[in-house]
This record gives sequence, structure tokens and C-alpha cells, in this order.
Amino acid sequence: MARPRRKRGGAETVSVGRLLLILALVLVGLGVVFWLVLRGPMRARLIDSKAAASPEQRIRELAVRRGASDDAIRADDPIRKIDGVFVRTWYIDFVDVTSLEGFVADIEAEAERWQTSAEARSPEGREARRLRVGLGVEAFDLRLGLIPAARPARIDTPTPVPTATPRPQPPRGARGRLAILLDDGGQSMELVPRVAALDPAVGVSILPFLPYSAETAARVSQTGHQVWLHLPMEPTDYPASDPGPGAVLVSMSEADIRATVRSALGNVPHVVGVNNHMGSKATADLRTMTWVMQEISSRGLAFIDSRTTVNTVAEDAARAQGVSVGRRHVFLDNVRTRSAIRAQIDEAVYRCRMEGELIAIGHVDPTTVAVLETELPGLARRGADLVPPTDLLR
Repeated sequence: MARPRRKRGGAETVSVGRLLLILALVLVGLGVVFWLVLRGPMRARLIDSKAAASPEQRIRELAVRRGASDDAIRADDPIRKIDGVFVRTWYIDFVDVTSLEGFVADIEAEAERWQTSAEARSPEGREARRLRVGLGVEAFDLRLGLIPAARPARIDTPTPVPTATPRPQPPRGARGRLAILLDDGGQSMELVPRVAALDPAVGVSILPFLPYSAETAARVSQTGHQVWLHLPMEPTDYPASDPGPGAVLVSMSEADIRATVRSALGNVPHVVGVNNHMGSKATADLRTMTWVMQEISSRGLAFIDSRTTVNTVAEDAARAQGVSVGRRHVFLDNVRTRSAIRAQIDEAVYRCRMEGELIAIGHVDPTTVAVLETELPGLARRGADLVPPTDLLR
């Protein structure tokens, strides 16, 4: 009787083993099927994730695809921290309305991919469209317009053109000293290596309380460039125009103004002096500028008046407090195209040879830096000796 029971037990063991083998084969088969079905989408997602561009790269790509040239894209001009969000202002000009509207549609589609939205805002001045794309702690303020050739031409009655008086020319062999200060450092590290490689006589003025303020100051100081504090000050149209974090406002008390200046100076290391960012209202107020200059004087620093208003009293206040002071004579890049910047460099060279010395102000901007890289090496041959900004102060 024992043998039959053993035979049944062996048969049952074999049957269970076969079932387990069959089950295992079924699971493997299902796994292969799922892998084959899902391989394509998974690989596509992997490729997409690897190839995904940053928002700023994507915005630039879309603008170029719609015909905007490098000269027509002004990125991060400026970056401002508003309610805890770093707002990056971009100006982009297109050749025609169709290209501009196509870019708007591209951004709206891209915003959906970023799981946000492109919020339309009222345009200002020459802007045709304005969009804000919020990305958490960062936002893009896109100000879109048309290049001058694309705007409808005005038909005016021709008027006689007066004969211009010939411009006097510098005497043969005349030389002058030229100082250049680049504003708005601290917003990004992208251009800092190129700025650091410029002639060390070029000064760099850095906005306080931005993501890369201290890092930019340290980097350019290591290569011999003078570091200046680009102190935000109240403009006449404040708050429509926001000078950014750490701004000196005319409505502040004496204690608050002094504390604001001290805090900004503490945020940007290695500074040799201060120049104003905006400030058309603040620099015209003697009370405000006196307290600012007293703080600057107590640290033995200098001041350059950017002269954003003809009503400025900054130089008078600086001299009254014993601060070495100078003034901006030429803006290099109010129009940020290569041809316009080269024309302003020509103007700076001409005037420094005529007047003996001159301070020019530009910005840490891709187009400006590119033009300086090509133009600075030839300044001495043209009669302009490049010197640090502090050499031209009184």
C-alpha cells in the first residue's frame, strides 16, 4: 500500500512543477510584450528629457526660428526680484507682425508644456505685445516689438535740410584718456568670463542682492578690473519703473537711507566706488544725496554720476562731503546693435581726444561685450588711452 501512495505523491509533484514552469513562461512572455509595447514611448520620453532645453534657451530658439536676429534680442535687461520672484525682462524685435504673432503662439504652446501659462499684459511705449511666463521662483517678462523697418512708414512733407556746420577735428596727434564702466553686473555668470578677459582698465558696476552679485565681483576683481556698486535709486516714474532690490528712495528717513547704502555696499565685495542705477528722482534731491555721500565718504569710496537727469545734484553733494567724483559723458549702448555701439565708441574716442578725458558707460550685455572685444585693442592707435575709471575722478 505504501508504493501507490508514493507514486501519487511523485505525480502530484511533477504536475505542480509543470504548472509553475508554465506560469513562469507566461509571466516572461507578458514582460516581453510590455517591453516591446512600451519601449518606443519610453525611449521617446528619455530622448525628450535629455534634449529638453532650459526656458531661456527655448525662448531664444523660438525667437530665432521666427526671424529675430541676435541684435534684436536683449535678454535679462534687467533681472528684478519682485515679491520673491526673479523677473527676467527680455526685449525681442521681429521683422513683421506675422513673425511676432507666430512667436506668441509658440510661447503659449511652450508654456503649456512647462505646465504654466503665458499671461498677456498691456504693452508700453513701442511694444506691440507683452507676455509674462511664470515659472515658480522665476518669471520671464517678454516685451515684443517690431524693428524700425517693419513699422509702417509715416508720410511727411519733406522739409529743407539745413547745411550742417563742419565738426571741428582734433589736432593731429591729439590724445585723450578714456574710462569705460560696464553696468548691471550680477544678473548672470554667462558673460562674466568674457568680461573678465577684457582689458583690465574696464570697470564693472554690479547691482546688489542679485543671484550672482558677490560671485561676479570676486571673479572680475581677480582679473584686475575695478568693482563698482551699481546702487539702485528712485527714478521719477517710480513705481512704474522699479530700480530693483536695495533701492534708495526719496521718501526714506535718514536712518533708512544710510542703512540701505551700508547694506548694498556689504553685499558687493571689492568695491572702489559707487554709481547710480536709474535715480533720476533721487540724484536730483540734495537731502537724499547728502546722506548717500556721507556713507560713501566714510568708507573712502568714489562716486560716478550716471547722469540720468539734467537736474542731478550728485556731483555737488559728493564734493561737499569730500568724495572723489566723476560723471558719465557718453552712453555706449542705449541702442544695442553692433553698429550703434561702434558709433558711440567712435564718439567717445573723438570727444576724449577733443576734451582730454571722458567716462563712457555701457552694460554687461552680449552685444556690447562682443563689440568691446573687437574695438578695445585698437583704441590706443586711434588716440584714446584706456584707463581705470578712478583715474578720471576729481
